[in-house]
Amino acid sequence: MSDAFDKNTHDALVAYLARIYEGVFTKEAIVAHLENHIGFAFAEYTTQVIRPRLHEGARVLDIGSGFGSCVLAARNAGLEAFGVEIAEFEVDFARQRLRQVRPQDNAEEIYLQGDARSLRVPPESVDAVTFWNVIEHIENWDSVMDAAVRYLKPGGLVFIICPNYMAWRDEAHYHVPWKPSFLLPRDKAMAYLRSLGRNPGYFEHSIFYRSNWEVLRKLRTLRFEPLELGTLEPRELSPAHAIFMLCHPLKYMRFYNPFKHSVELAARKPMGNG
Repeated sequence: MSDAFDKNTHDALVAYLARIYEGVFTKEAIVAHLENHIGFAFAEYTTQVIRPRLHEGARVLDIGSGFGSCVLAARNAGLEAFGVEIAEFEVDFARQRLRQVRPQDNAEEIYLQGDARSLRVPPESVDAVTFWNVIEHIENWDSVMDAAVRYLKPGGLVFIICPNYMAWRDEAHYHVPWKPSFLLPRDKAMAYLRSLGRNPGYFEHSIFYRSNWEVLRKLRTLRFEPLELGTLEPRELSPAHAIFMLCHPLKYMRFYNPFKHSVELAARKPMGNG
């Protein structure tokens, strides 16, 4: 899929990113974000992840759909994907691009602007919900996950990718070396960013620490079955999986590793109340 933009569109996108990520993204990071996330590099990966696990025409809700690339890629792959996003500029861009690429689609119905917790989506009406690098930007992400549970059909899937802030890694937005959250609490993190000459405001208001264990704990509370993102193999730590765990210990260690680079997993909603 082509992700080339005309000069006016390119310049408008760069100006928008430079404004909202002032003191956060370098010029190089803006270019990379434009190519990977507004373009289709990341969207093609997410489509490869979800498409083989869903039937033709499956209804997919992308929460935090941003500029709409993942929704568009999924629709081109035969899924009835739609998204919700708070940022007006990004929703307008997504709708405009959809009208150009897929004029048969209703852009206003496919790209919704607003809060994922208050959508007019019937209960148990979607086959999958995706959170692609978004839950680290939602302070009360538990309530958004609870809304996703309402929208999902029994047996439906949730897919999650986000930075793991318990890891030793570069921070995913500032692209500077970062320590695990227990070594770098928020007040020290802001002081650290100031010492580097970076704007801590974005971190203060738009980044919230998430970890692999925190996400798994939430899914367990909801009685979701945790799954390997790429294969959808079960990764529940239970007696029923004890033999598999003994035979494949490295897979379980990687999946439950609290210090893994990123949270990347899927989970299945229970079938009914049992």
